[in-house]
Amino acid sequence: MTELSLYELLELAGSAAQAGGNELMAHFGHMPRTAVQRKALGDYASKADLAAEKAIATVLAKAGDAFGFEGEETGLRQADAALRWVVDPLDGTSNFIWGIPYFAVSIALCDVGRELLGVVYDPLRDEMFTAIRGQGARLNGVSLAPLQDKQPEDAIISLSMPVRGQLKAISRNSFFRSVDEITNATAGVRRLGSAALDLAYIAAGRLDGYFEDGLSYYDYAAGKLIAEEAGARVTSLFGKPPEEGGSLLASSSMLHAWLASHLQEDSDVSHDQSTTGSPPA
Repeated sequence: MTELSLYELLELAGSAAQAGGNELMAHFGHMPRTAVQRKALGDYASKADLAAEKAIATVLAKAGDAFGFEGEETGLRQADAALRWVVDPLDGTSNFIWGIPYFAVSIALCDVGRELLGVVYDPLRDEMFTAIRGQGARLNGVSLAPLQDKQPEDAIISLSMPVRGQLKAISRNSFFRSVDEITNATAGVRRLGSAALDLAYIAAGRLDGYFEDGLSYYDYAAGKLIAEEAGARVTSLFGKPPEEGGSLLASSSMLHAWLASHLQEDSDVSHDQSTTGSPPA
């Protein structure tokens, strides 16, 4: 295993997130489009992603060789390791490429089936959201207040507007029917563009709910734990445990039940699987 405590590993993950964030800031706002690769419709990679992931991996390597590493850009190494780092070096790549200031570095330490610690770092605002399982959530080292339940009419909800082929758990017709119902019953709906930051913002009380379909684990591993440690309930769209490539619904307990009641599949429509590929970052 490792001689480092979870607190020491969290500190290391924070340093790694800052190293990755420094690489992102060195490129943000003046990166030529020739440095961008389109992996699939609405899904991009850039030299900044790769540079940030390399910087993160270099810092995390200081923990020793007992850890696996799963990065969005470089894939999985040491798949048989009991503990592994799950890293998205740039969550919100489309925002980053277009110069929209909403993106983050996401790092989680996971064992089999659960997250042990998580870091979501916003380098633009120098905000670091952190959590250790069972120890609560923090922002820049200060404990976040437990979430308060809100009525739908007092809630701001964030979501992802899916590109063609992204939806896996719910049909396109059902998804947009749900969006219409939720929009009409809440204080507002936002599409911000970073799953990791959206989940961290739920923990901080800046958003009241969030849902998306077609996510990968590295998109939400750290944010999921941070939101849960602040008191949020995080499941699939239908209240089950999240699964790789599946859906996510996060909010306070009372609002979660209300949102889930609207995110129901219509039986007479088919899923949006006309194309394959990752969701937009």
